[in-house]
Amino acid sequence: MQRRTEDRDFSAYNAAQQGRPVRPLAVRAVETAAQGTADAAVPHPTGPGAADGDERPTAVELGSGIGIEAEFLARQGYEVWTYDADPSVEPALRQLAARYPVHHSTTVLESIADLPSADLLLSCATLSFVPRAAFGGLWRSIVAAVRPGGVLAIDLFGENDDWAVTDGTFLSRSQVEDLLQGWASAEVEEREYDGHSFGGPKHWHTFTVIARR
Repeated sequence: MQRRTEDRDFSAYNAAQQGRPVRPLAVRAVETAAQGTADAAVPHPTGPGAADGDERPTAVELGSGIGIEAEFLARQGYEVWTYDADPSVEPALRQLAARYPVHHSTTVLESIADLPSADLLLSCATLSFVPRAAFGGLWRSIVAAVRPGGVLAIDLFGENDDWAVTDGTFLSRSQVEDLLQGWASAEVEEREYDGHSFGGPKHWHTFTVIARR
């Protein structure tokens, strides 16, 4: 893994994602959002059977890759705004946008000042590639984007991760918990293990977060 954000090229990684299943975090996020609206007795027009003319809930995905999770969200009834720094994913996202309400922007995440208001905000294994100096500003944009009652579903990397020698954002558990102060509820799953990445063997230290505003 290159130490500097600007030196990283994710095109080979993204190309290799074709055909993989939807990430479990995206599935859990949709289930959590649906449960919340059911508890509040608020209509939530998700799924292929959503009626024409129903107002769709809004999802934002930071680090969309070729759009596997974005397609899943759209098929669940969401209007989806996707962001990714890799220009090689644009053709796949254009094809997706021709079939579903998906709106894509090619941009480095740290340059985002404002995000659409979101009922669900998803980011799978991406946010920790944002340089530490820029992470606070992006986090404020994320917090501002998630509507009251909305769901945040993200992966973060921990301070013991092999990639913590790069210029990204790698956190302790207490730092992750500090980010979630003021949220109505938050579930944090911490894992640390030896495994593999796209580039080879790797020691992983991760936090999976599902929170509600």
